[in-house]
Amino acid sequence: MIEAGRPFPPGRRVRRRFGTMIPASIIMLTVSVWSASSGAAELIQRQDWEKVTSAVSVLQLPALQRVFGSFESGADTIIVIQYPGGDAGNEWAIELRDWLVAFGIRHDRIELQPGSGVPGAIAIEAEPRSSY
Repeated sequence: MIEAGRPFPPGRRVRRRFGTMIPASIIMLTVSVWSASSGAAELIQRQDWEKVTSAVSVLQLPALQRVFGSFESGADTIIVIQYPGGDAGNEWAIELRDWLVAFGIRHDRIELQPGSGVPGAIAIEAEPRSSY
């Protein structure tokens, strides 16, 4: 029992718990911030996009639902659309961008980049806007 007025004697057990708690907390915070800001891109396959006939069908695409879920309304987040090369890929990306604008996402918060790396698919993700 600790008496009033006497300093608490730090025991080995307290130091061990506290000493491992701080580094573990720092690691968990770093991992959670990294995973929130560097989420993997979602893929929209060409065969799924060909089924799009209305705004409802666009909103039902699971990849877009996940991107919208991670997209923040703050000015520091953008949506990046990486599309397959060629005219068909470019037209597809512009059509997707037009849908996003119709849903209320400002044009300047959407970035088109050629080269999705996956033939027949668009890669889309929400990411922080670069500061440079």
